[in-house]
Amino acid sequence: MQRNESNSDFIQVAKKSAITRLVDKLDYDLDKWIEFSTIPLPETIRVNPIHQDYKWTISKLNDLGGKRINWVGKNTLGFQMPWIKGGAEDPEIKKLLQSMHNSGRHTRQEAVSMIPAELINPKPGEKILDSCAAPGSKTTQIAELAKDDAAIIANEPNKGRMNMLVTNRSRLGLRSIAITQHDARNFPRVPQPGFDSILVDVPCSGTGTIRKNKGLWWNWKPNISKSLHKLQLKISERCASLLKPGGKMVYSTCSIDPLENEIIVTKLLEKYEWLELEKIDVNEKLPGLKYNSGIEDFEPFIEENTFINNPIEESISQLKNCIRINPSQNNSGGFFIAVFRHIGEGENAYSLNYKDDWPIGKKVLENDHGSPKPLTEKRKEVLEEEWGNWNGFKGTLWERGRTIIEASKTLGEYFFEPSRIDGAGLQLPGNHWHPLKVRQLGRVGFKDSNSQAIRPKAELLRGHFSYPEKHIFKVKQELLIRLLDENVIPIEELNEDFNNERKGSILLDINWINGRRLIPAWLGTGLRLLLDEHEKMILQNQREDLIDKEK
Repeated sequence: MQRNESNSDFIQVAKKSAITRLVDKLDYDLDKWIEFSTIPLPETIRVNPIHQDYKWTISKLNDLGGKRINWVGKNTLGFQMPWIKGGAEDPEIKKLLQSMHNSGRHTRQEAVSMIPAELINPKPGEKILDSCAAPGSKTTQIAELAKDDAAIIANEPNKGRMNMLVTNRSRLGLRSIAITQHDARNFPRVPQPGFDSILVDVPCSGTGTIRKNKGLWWNWKPNISKSLHKLQLKISERCASLLKPGGKMVYSTCSIDPLENEIIVTKLLEKYEWLELEKIDVNEKLPGLKYNSGIEDFEPFIEENTFINNPIEESISQLKNCIRINPSQNNSGGFFIAVFRHIGEGENAYSLNYKDDWPIGKKVLENDHGSPKPLTEKRKEVLEEEWGNWNGFKGTLWERGRTIIEASKTLGEYFFEPSRIDGAGLQLPGNHWHPLKVRQLGRVGFKDSNSQAIRPKAELLRGHFSYPEKHIFKVKQELLIRLLDENVIPIEELNEDFNNERKGSILLDINWINGRRLIPAWLGTGLRLLLDEHEKMILQNQREDLIDKEK
């Protein structure tokens, strides 16, 4: 079938596809499923509550016709816009939404994919693993919900996809995320007692994403799910073994195939006696969500000579606690979610054997020089000489090359360890991210072109941080408005307070939308803003809002 055929013709062909035959076995309303699955998704957006401008962002989305999505969770600021995904007709609105996204004020994210992070319900100070993190929408949501004060390990083995994860973390200005590069099936054993929560959003066939991936109508075959099943199970087993007693593991896919969902769940329940499926209080946590319970009859999905056996009754009885979402129920994509709880105690609480009496190592492993390291005293002296001290600073400072990084305190305290002996008898040196391959950490705070030119980065200014003491100038709104209009103001036209200041990077302190803002600027023969086009566009838009308020 050609993709330019009429929708009615498309539907007729869709009814004959392999994916439709799968849906028919699920006992869904087939006609209604096809009706919704053949139309585009609505545009959905998640607001970043860590950004200083989040109240303005909410107000702006409301002005554009956005409606709060309650069924993705009470704590998640999800909005549905009055157009299909990418379908805003007004070019100025498109530009504004793009600038809001690129400047870290919101994230474009499919609504159903906001649910797993909400069910993890992260808290400040917790240790959390996102085992298959790229491109990072769920990882960053977890960080936002934890008020950017947890220790979140975002793991991605693929370097190309890891770059997308880094981009999203940077865009949102989050400090509580460490990005690692491991095969999730063999993720390293971390210090006891393990992770407080783990998100296992495994690679899947994507059959629930058919509204945005129309190629699935032609390309999906049952063997695709079969080929992914083993990978999904291995990742899930490893993550379960890293969960601390009392901890929570959320398993999710954007697949509708029980082979990737319920059958994985039953195998985990049968292997680990200390795992149980937690019943999700949908009315309390996801108010208004329409869903189905997990599939309990596998017979239609288990073919002759398959490697899947019927699960035992005890594990099947818990599947009613799983959540299935089909496109017609909430005008969304398809999704599957199961929430596990670690109920074990004592010696039987782990599948991994933690030991404190490792043999004396004979080999010393070298530090991974590509990983961030604690800020050296020399570098710290230069930074403080340049910018002063931070009053009440509660994070940790790191460096990587010419970059100075701010990270949450929990990250450094839990995962950056002193010297010890590992399970193979190898002595691991101190000041090392063992056993993790940490590629990126926290948010970029400062960069220098040489040891004496340290500049604050916009990434640092997007979230909450302790302000430095030096090179901050309190200015009136009129000055910022003029800079937005003229780009550069000659130094002789500036307030004399600037004349005694060293030339270079400074911060403008201004009472703006939603309170105090620090804006990076450059002082030389004149004064100019150090902002990209997206941030300038937002400030121009906020300027108009200020003018409207004055009228």
